[in-house]
Amino acid sequence: MIFTAIDTFYLTDEDLLNSPSRKDGVDEEAETTLRIYGCDLILESGILLKLPQAVMASGQVLFHRFYCKKSFAHFDVKRVAASCVWLASKLEDSPRKARQVLIVFHRMECRRENLPVEHLELFSKKYSELKMDLIRTERHLLKEMGFICHVEHPHKFISIYLATLATPAGLRQEAWNLANDSLRTTLCVRFKSEVVACGVVYAAARRFQVPLPENPPWWKAFDAEKSGLDEVCRVLAHLYSRPKANYIPICRDAVSFTSSNKTWDSQSQPIPKEGSVSTPSENNDAVVPRTASAAANAESAGSKETRAKQALER
Repeated sequence: MIFTAIDTFYLTDEDLLNSPSRKDGVDEEAETTLRIYGCDLILESGILLKLPQAVMASGQVLFHRFYCKKSFAHFDVKRVAASCVWLASKLEDSPRKARQVLIVFHRMECRRENLPVEHLELFSKKYSELKMDLIRTERHLLKEMGFICHVEHPHKFISIYLATLATPAGLRQEAWNLANDSLRTTLCVRFKSEVVACGVVYAAARRFQVPLPENPPWWKAFDAEKSGLDEVCRVLAHLYSRPKANYIPICRDAVSFTSSNKTWDSQSQPIPKEGSVSTPSENNDAVVPRTASAAANAESAGSKETRAKQALER
């Protein structure tokens, strides 16, 4: 069962093993790869949009929460990543226009797929479809969250914990980097932010070989357990051992940001109703009576001129 409240959204290990994607036949490796790939898209787009770090962090948390309730087989990872960036920018008071988000994701896909960079026409049918899909996916996000989008990050606890433990200054940056990387995993939906903060502090201290008090254990003062710290370190170590995540086309309704404008427009043009457009044979038939009437008018005009001349001669 997934518990949702103002500042909690957590899964049990059983929920993680029986995710909606797993029920649709997506294996654990593919789901993990797509989660990392989606977070990479959010990070890259956030940099291109010049968004604060808080926006990218919130977008990644929303991304993981959404796929705890929906399957990768039904919602394309690129579509959801774009909507998460757009929604998070508004939640963190750094809003970006839909046009800016779509242009950035269009350019990112061109680079990732090694395609020539084409300008996204803002008045094309393709752009209208992408914008409507962005809005529609944002509504799905809000619906699945129950309109509860509060996100609490571990970053704000790191500085407090390190100041309390009186650690060296260099340890703070390392712990901060580990906290950023933890958002690419499911730690944000498995543990509270305090536990993740303790885990990254513990991992950073071990990397820099900085001793921390263990008698009594320092993590007890921050409402954490040793098992939680070990799990955070294990997940981060597994993340660093993985290769670069690539896109896996498993969604039935995948959305491409790089489709040709002409192709998209031709596919989206409405089919004319029967009889609304004349066929070539009908047009030719329509021309015949017009030509005949014009000839008749010319003959009648000529006869009138002849009569007038004859009257004048008389």
